[in-house]
Amino acid sequence: MSGFDVTVDELDLALVNAMQLRPRAPWSLLGQTLGISPVTAARRWHRLSAAGIAWVTAYGLPHPEDRGCVAYLDLDCVPDRLRRIADELAEDPHVMSIEQHSQGCDLVVTAAFTDLSMVSRYTAERLGRLRGVTAVRVHLATCFYAEGIRWRLDSLDPAQRVELHDDHPVGTGTASGVRAEVRAEDRELLIRLGVDGRLDQAELAAATGLSPSTLRRRLDRLATSDAIRFRCEIAARDAGRPVLATFRADLPADRLDEVGRQLARLPEVRLCVSVTGAHNLILSVWQRSLADVQRLETALARRFPDLRVAERRVSLRTVKRMGRILDADGRAVRAVPMDIWRDPTRPPGIH
Repeated sequence: MSGFDVTVDELDLALVNAMQLRPRAPWSLLGQTLGISPVTAARRWHRLSAAGIAWVTAYGLPHPEDRGCVAYLDLDCVPDRLRRIADELAEDPHVMSIEQHSQGCDLVVTAAFTDLSMVSRYTAERLGRLRGVTAVRVHLATCFYAEGIRWRLDSLDPAQRVELHDDHPVGTGTASGVRAEVRAEDRELLIRLGVDGRLDQAELAAATGLSPSTLRRRLDRLATSDAIRFRCEIAARDAGRPVLATFRADLPADRLDEVGRQLARLPEVRLCVSVTGAHNLILSVWQRSLADVQRLETALARRFPDLRVAERRVSLRTVKRMGRILDADGRAVRAVPMDIWRDPTRPPGIH
């Protein structure tokens, strides 16, 4: 299906909103919530998915409390190599997202690794050997206050949101706060779900060679904790938020947690994370217009006088988001399996 032939209506947005709350909800529940048949819900979703407008992925990311890490890599590039570098790095399994920024650097690469030594090897042996990359600056996440998995469309009414309530929403951890360990045998399961987070248990069992009972136990163990997260995405333009902006900011260290939690509650915020480096906070937002970016910064200055915005960046092009290669309209073209355990010096597509 050609993406040019597909438009999004209010029911489509409501369906995506419902799947943001329950990415693996059965069609029967989604249809009941939206007042449509399960067949209609499934048909609408497959149309959106085929056009690259919306998709469900899954991922297992390391936490700052563990040895693993998420790195934001600022790359300076030779201008005539910029597009080729971005497209090549998009094939790397450690790379979750790539954006071309308006200033501060040419590319921002978001990548996940199991430990700091892998970050070192990736920057030195992968990026350092890539022709056209002239500088790399590494910023490591220390605490996440908001992530894209928590960003929502506002297309459901309160009663519909209650109907979709989940006692153990993915990504919030178990009631005890103990996260399940991602084991070596879980790796194939995570990779498969990263490509299609709505694969049912029969499809997963066939793909991984696991028995249905073993698969169910593993999935339950991972899905009731932060070890695996299911995430429904939508193309920014189709969501009515075509402007992606990032602020690099500074806060006093003893104010990071308090202000970070408040920033995370703002509806336009997609990412709020404290990081190492020259500036200790990254704030990414989706906005309707460039003017809204300025209005938000003004509002932040009034509400948080000790928050100093050091850099304002607008994304000129999003090459990859959460494992999906995007076209010029921000719609998904295909998936690149995310695999943070792979040897970072020999990813697919290296030349």
